[in-house]
Amino acid sequence: MISREDLIAEQALREVVQKAIRKVVKENKQNDQKEESVLREVVRKMLLQEKTPVGDEAPHESTGINWLRKTLKKVIPTIRDDYLSLTTDEDQRTSYMSHLINGIDNLLAPIETNIDAPQEAPDIDLEEEIEIDVGDDKFLDIGDMGLEDEEEEEEEEIDADSDMVTKGLEGSENDETGRNVAISTFKQIQNTIVDDFENLANDEDREIYHDYLKTNILLWRDKFENSLKSKLPEPTTPEYEQEAGAGTEEEALLEIIDL
Repeated sequence: MISREDLIAEQALREVVQKAIRKVVKENKQNDQKEESVLREVVRKMLLQEKTPVGDEAPHESTGINWLRKTLKKVIPTIRDDYLSLTTDEDQRTSYMSHLINGIDNLLAPIETNIDAPQEAPDIDLEEEIEIDVGDDKFLDIGDMGLEDEEEEEEEEIDADSDMVTKGLEGSENDETGRNVAISTFKQIQNTIVDDFENLANDEDREIYHDYLKTNILLWRDKFENSLKSKLPEPTTPEYEQEAGAGTEEEALLEIIDL
C-alpha cells in the first residue's frame, strides 16, 4: 500500500513535469512563430524581386541594350499572344517566326542605311515667282480634299507591310496562316521598333540593337514553344489507347506489320 507521503511526492513530481512540458511546448511554439516570421520575410523579399520590372534593373553599359529593353517590354506581349494562338500545326509557328524576323530585317536595314548616308535636302528657291491662272470660274477646284488619296495611301501602306514581311521569302514554302499572323503582328509592333531604333545614332548601338532584338525574339520563341508543349495534350486515338493498354509498343507494331 502506497503511503500518504509517497502520494504527495508523486503528485508534486507530476506538477513539476507538467510545468516543464508546458514550458517546452511554449518555447517551441515561440520558436516556430519566429521561424515562420523569418520565412515569411524571406519569401516576401523574393516575391518583390520577382515582381521588379525589367526597367528597374541597373542600366547596361550599352545604350543599344537599354533601348532594346524598352522595346521588348512593349512588343513581346503582342508576339506571345499571336504565337501561342497558332496551335493547329507547328509549321504555322515556324512560318510565323520566319516571316516576323524577316520583316524586322527588312524594316531596319533601310533605316540603318539612311542614318549612315543621310541625303541632303534639295535646294528650294523661295524667291521664285509662281504664276497661277485661276480663269473666269470663281470655283477653285481643290479636288476631293485628299479623301481618295488617303484611301489609296492606306491600301499602299497595307501592301507595303505585307511586302516588308514576305520580301525575300517568296520562293520558300511557308504556312500561309503563320505568314498572315506575322503580318498582323508586324503592323502592331513596327512603329515601336522604329521609334526606339531611331533614337540611336551610334553605329555600335544600332548594330547591337538590331542583332539582339532578333536574338531575344527567338529566345522568347523557345520559351513560348516549351509552354505550348507542356500544355497541349498528346495526340491519341481510341485504337491507340486500346493497343497501348493491351500490350507493349513492340507487340502492337508487330501486329500492324503482320497485316
